[in-house]
Amino acid sequence: GFNLDHTVFDSLNIIAEWDVINNDSTTKNEDGQDVPNQHNHGTSIFSVIGGYVPGNMIGPAFKADYLLAKTEFIPDETKTEEDDFISALEWGEVRGADVMSTSVGYIDWYSPEDLDGNTAIITNAVDIAVNLGMVCIASAGNENGNYWDAVTPPADADFVISVGAVDIDGNIANFSSRGPTSDGRIKPEVCARGVDTYAAHGNGVSYYGPDGTSYAAPLVAGATAILLSAHPTWTPGMVREAILETASQSQSPNNDYGWGIIDVWAAINYDASSLFTPELRQNFPNPFNPNTTIEYELRQSSNVKLVIFDILGREISTLINRFEPSGMKSVKWNGTNDGGYPVSTGVYFYSLIIGDNSLTKKMLLIK
Repeated sequence: GFNLDHTVFDSLNIIAEWDVINNDSTTKNEDGQDVPNQHNHGTSIFSVIGGYVPGNMIGPAFKADYLLAKTEFIPDETKTEEDDFISALEWGEVRGADVMSTSVGYIDWYSPEDLDGNTAIITNAVDIAVNLGMVCIASAGNENGNYWDAVTPPADADFVISVGAVDIDGNIANFSSRGPTSDGRIKPEVCARGVDTYAAHGNGVSYYGPDGTSYAAPLVAGATAILLSAHPTWTPGMVREAILETASQSQSPNNDYGWGIIDVWAAINYDASSLFTPELRQNFPNPFNPNTTIEYELRQSSNVKLVIFDILGREISTLINRFEPSGMKSVKWNGTNDGGYPVSTGVYFYSLIIGDNSLTKKMLLIK
């Protein structure tokens, strides 16, 4: 929830609010419906994104337009909250949201093995939102060193920008969740300050310096708004690439810092020529039997063909052959040819063909 009585919100343009829990338009605490601290967390995070009191606090996205959704019920941790989150995500997407910032994570009914980018309901919803054109930012979680010891959904999503926490000197916070995901992907994507981050308090009056990846993610969300204001035609994948490839450890990403601490100015000035080139990712799992997933990104709407070849160059299966809009794409191959018959163990190639250009990668089927 959000207590908008604080002066940091006085000049912000808030288009709409929705309390998904109580199904009304009041995201501030309501007597008889909310516990006293219900809106504290959201208030602080919102202030980090866009709070505006010159001489005291200025969030990076203070000129943005906002949709505020309340989905997390503080007293309990239930699966319903994931459904509420997805409802809010759909509500925002329908209203044209360009950026989503979330600082929640759900682990009570999952296991670390579920962190494959395709299991948690909230994780799948975030990937769908990205494919529909929304840049999604999520806190990595504060689970390092405890029994969970991993990022928290939806930070394991394939296309999300998950954010770890560093201190004022750029040192990774001891609580900041690390990767990899269960399918081997690096997490988090980037880092921002999440130790003693200046924020408005939920009491509507004071300021304080909370710790957590919850307070790092909104800085990256605000930075994303800045990046989109400079490049309004960029897709979520283009924004993600620019942010990752200009971060402090982009040349040597790891599972502590990801691609490193963000650099907004460098991201704004990132060489855009590479952003319009399609990207074909390595399939996963690899080796596989019998199913594998192939992901690719179109930076522009195009006629696309995705074809599987054997080691002799013979066409085995055509997975895609159509016009597709820009965005992130995901296709599964079940190890069969176009006739529906299983193929044998061996090395195969998959090619993304767009016009006269093609991108090709190798994969291994082992039965």
